[in-house]
Amino acid sequence: MENERIQQAQSLVREQGDGASAVPQRSSLAGEESYSTNTPSRQGKPFTFHAEVDLVQLLLTLTSIVTRTWRLGWPRAVVFDELHFSKFSALYLRNTFFFDVHPPLGKLLLALAGQYAGFEGTINVERIGQEFPATVPVEMMRACPAILGSLIVPLVYQICVESGMSRHSAALAATLVLLDNALLVQTRFMLMEGILIFFSMLAILAFLKFRNNSREFSVQWWFWLCLCGLSATCSLSVKYIGGFTLLLLVVLAARDFWVLLEDRSKSEFTMVKHMFGRLVAMVIIPVLTYLALFYIHLSILWKAGPHDNIMTSAFQASLEGGLATLTKGQPVEISFGSQITLRHTENVGLGVGAAPTAGGHPCWLHSHAHMYPVRYPDQRGSSHQQQVTCYVFKDINNWWLVKHPGRQSLMVDDPPVVVKHGDIIQLVHGITSRALNTHDVAAPLTPNNQEVSCYINYNVSMPAQDLWRVDIVNRESDKQTWQTIKSQVRLVHVNTSTALKTTGRQLPEWGFHQIEVSADRLIQQRATVWNVEEHRYTTVHKDGQEVDLQQAELIPLQPTRLSFWAKLYELQMKMLISTQDAKLEHKYSSGPWDWPFSKRNIAYWMSPADNSQIHLLGNLSVWVTSAFAVVCYIILIVCYLLRRQRALFDIPEDQWQHILFLGELFVGGYFLHYVPFFICERTLFLHHYLPCVPFKILALTALGDHISTVASRNSVLFHFIKFGTVVLVSAALHNFLSLGVFTFASHAPSVQQIKDLTWLQTWDFLHH
Repeated sequence: MENERIQQAQSLVREQGDGASAVPQRSSLAGEESYSTNTPSRQGKPFTFHAEVDLVQLLLTLTSIVTRTWRLGWPRAVVFDELHFSKFSALYLRNTFFFDVHPPLGKLLLALAGQYAGFEGTINVERIGQEFPATVPVEMMRACPAILGSLIVPLVYQICVESGMSRHSAALAATLVLLDNALLVQTRFMLMEGILIFFSMLAILAFLKFRNNSREFSVQWWFWLCLCGLSATCSLSVKYIGGFTLLLLVVLAARDFWVLLEDRSKSEFTMVKHMFGRLVAMVIIPVLTYLALFYIHLSILWKAGPHDNIMTSAFQASLEGGLATLTKGQPVEISFGSQITLRHTENVGLGVGAAPTAGGHPCWLHSHAHMYPVRYPDQRGSSHQQQVTCYVFKDINNWWLVKHPGRQSLMVDDPPVVVKHGDIIQLVHGITSRALNTHDVAAPLTPNNQEVSCYINYNVSMPAQDLWRVDIVNRESDKQTWQTIKSQVRLVHVNTSTALKTTGRQLPEWGFHQIEVSADRLIQQRATVWNVEEHRYTTVHKDGQEVDLQQAELIPLQPTRLSFWAKLYELQMKMLISTQDAKLEHKYSSGPWDWPFSKRNIAYWMSPADNSQIHLLGNLSVWVTSAFAVVCYIILIVCYLLRRQRALFDIPEDQWQHILFLGELFVGGYFLHYVPFFICERTLFLHHYLPCVPFKILALTALGDHISTVASRNSVLFHFIKFGTVVLVSAALHNFLSLGVFTFASHAPSVQQIKDLTWLQTWDFLHH
């Protein structure tokens, strides 16, 4: 067929009488073939261009765009996680800092779409189902993931073509992606998975294009290789699960390079260039892209916002407003006589057994005029001294005075005597004037730690016994001074060699449900690190009058400067260890065992007036068939391996290597994106499975394409496969149309219709 096309093009050139030759050019990105003919300039036609369009791919692409963008403005209400992502986009436009456990690219794209439509960031939605304000360009912001999600269909088509499958198999794969209700729903709203899957599939296609390009180091070779690394990084930068696409492609690229080393016809310099090319595209470009996205993220968010308290005091003080307004003008260096509040550098979760974590609450060292109970419920005795806790609110009882052990004065000298690393201090509670102490008494909730308390009968004239050594964790030298906000310190009790810490555990009613503070012999741990957040100097007496100190260096009126690297490091650590998405009970949560067969749905939205509703629900025909296909693909590989071990070679070597490679790419990609959720300790939903769906559909079509090739010698089996394909597509179309009422919410089904569509007992639809 291709030779006939070339001959036709050549005959056309001959008919034109210009003596030019037609050169066939295949455009694998568009699924087209083109022919160009060079003509003499004297004829006024420098060249002519003839193209063949893959009508099937074009039709599938147009259908995908239509189904993803049809009635995007309906419903004009918050749908599931749009509650979060619409707010994040609004905060971008107001330059207001927020915290999210996912990287910023997807949210940046939504904000960019909103800014293009004139959105100014004014939004006030608090629950799913609430109407968006008129100022929110809902359609434009939903169009961003919808357009990118619609392009998944042609990308899957081209992946099949580039991986050596037939156009029939490519059409089947693209059709199954097109007809999947879950992928369609997820890409029609302000959600992240559609954007993530687009970049993931683009990276797979670029890798195949690069791998199939025989012109080493050509412009096209470099283009596809660099696009592969860039797209995979973009997938990672939407959600961290996208990082498994990058991992998969890095491993395959490294494996290909290892195989290439066997080719002795290539010089060592050529091999160095191959290694350099892969290093640039798959390591350097991803790192630079990832850093650039976070640089943009942090540069935009320069104002204090609702999530500031998740970050450290230094981070908060670097933002305009918020803590910066409280700390500006404060003395920089802590001196003897300083009044301070001590904040724990790690936030705490609230609850029995909760631990310090990035996603919890900030807390400050606190005491109040209440004693520990004489005995605890387990009959252990306490010191019955004044309670010391960590309190999650700013309070006057959070203030402490830094006292010199050898002096009775609580005033700051003039000039101030600054506290350095290794200095010994006493901490006196500002309101009750009692000194911080720890002793060999078991802590209330953590008996293996010591109790921390304040002396009831303490007065400043008593000999110094409650001594604490200041260890500055982030010091640059052993002469480092203790500084407001910047210095992270451990307070080590001199007498018992224990460090002040918070356990994160919540005290019972007698402790007003505040956080337990104890002293631990294990000093080197995050739970023992504190920093001074608010600081002021007490006044000094001169000539019988109190005067303000004039010689102290003060924090500037502008926000504290914190380098990009310091902010990035802190933000990354918070994102990686945050329990913001901790494991909580949810009506529509589900586990990885439920996902391959779409056993659970998620209610995304329901009309308050009728039974119109939207659910995330996979196309059963597509999901079940492709899940079994993944298992069958593995079985097929194992069978071939066993027979090859017995020297029975059923297929040629090149065909065997091809089916192995597709197994690594599609089945390997499926399990890489799926298996990690089995060890994930957080609330999981069906949408976490969606990045796996294109991989298992590709595995299904790869398996079918291979069997069709093998079965072409058996007409009966070949026709059976064709019949099975027709049945699968028909069933998928039937499921797609039947469940469309829960996909588009195009009309309100009756209660009986809802019951009829509840095909599985585990599905949970709603009705008024």
